[in-house]
Amino acid sequence: MANSNDRILRFHAPDKVFHTVNAITWFALLFTGVAVYFCDLAAETAEYVMLWHLILGTIFTFNLLGFIVIAPDRFALILRACLEWDRNTIYWFRNFGGYPRRFFKIPFGPVEVPPQGRYNGGQKASYLLFMGMIAALAVTGWLLWLGAPLLGKMVYMWMFYFHVWGSIIVSVLVVCAHIPLALLSMEHFKGIWRFGPGTISWEAAEHHAPIWLERDVVRTNIEK
Repeated sequence: MANSNDRILRFHAPDKVFHTVNAITWFALLFTGVAVYFCDLAAETAEYVMLWHLILGTIFTFNLLGFIVIAPDRFALILRACLEWDRNTIYWFRNFGGYPRRFFKIPFGPVEVPPQGRYNGGQKASYLLFMGMIAALAVTGWLLWLGAPLLGKMVYMWMFYFHVWGSIIVSVLVVCAHIPLALLSMEHFKGIWRFGPGTISWEAAEHHAPIWLERDVVRTNIEK
């Protein structure tokens, strides 16, 4: 029987490293990209900022590739969990996890939230979007930098606008939704960001991911 001091390993070292490097480089790339595109910088300054954008983009790309190559089991586990859509996942969207009722007093959908697995319905949808955009921005970034001579003018322009506005739109979603909702589960937030083991409390796992706790932690006696 679990007690209040029990800790569960939720985030392994590769998860934490990838998440940290990805978050830092994402916003650094956002700021440098916005500065070059929207700000009226002097030519020399713009060139210097763009150089840093390219350096950061290289780190951003190899962080993703490194995670896939060095920890393929972790990458596969996360992807598999995001692609596992059952009835409870779909039903999560009937009341959006109860957040409209809880924070805005909007009686949206049923009162009860269906039990969720490793990720809830909203997390699965957003994480699939984030992973897709990480890959897409890396690919389009390299093509815009090194593959421009091979692209037609129209393809280049559409790719450029996707790279710029896609990154901005997803960044708005991260700032307005992902980060605030992550802070609501401080155990998970501290688990992914703190130095040392990426553990969460038993209570947090039981509250946010009871199916994951029962299926992958309790029954197998290991964290998956």
